[in-house]
Amino acid sequence: GMQILNNSFEQWMAFKGMLGRQGFLAIANENDQVVGGVFVFQQAEENLYEIGYLLEEGYWGQGIMSRAVYFAIKNLSKRNSEKFKVFANVRVDNAASQHVLEKNGFSQVDGVSTTVSGYDQTLQKEFRYELIVKPLE
Repeated sequence: GMQILNNSFEQWMAFKGMLGRQGFLAIANENDQVVGGVFVFQQAEENLYEIGYLLEEGYWGQGIMSRAVYFAIKNLSKRNSEKFKVFANVRVDNAASQHVLEKNGFSQVDGVSTTVSGYDQTLQKEFRYELIVKPLE
């Protein structure tokens, strides 16, 4: 449900706002322009995280996001000494995003849920994916 910012000023402001925050991984192109990102949000429940990600369409299908999600989860596991869960909600029509999660070991759970989009307040159907991560030894 997240949208990429196309305006360079908006990209710069968004990047500046996220810079230095734990749980944010910027994806830049060869010209050092931000073209995507991975966001990890710790939930109120202990050992529970939500992951979200977005990538400019011109970079789709290259395995970039699969590697970025892998890196984000690996980095998160280095900071946790206990088992934890990561979840993501993905629109049912977003097969590419579902593939990113499945490639990283996530499993689809429950059925289909209906949520309200944060961007245009329309109803959307989503799958929930979860991954249990054990601490590194």
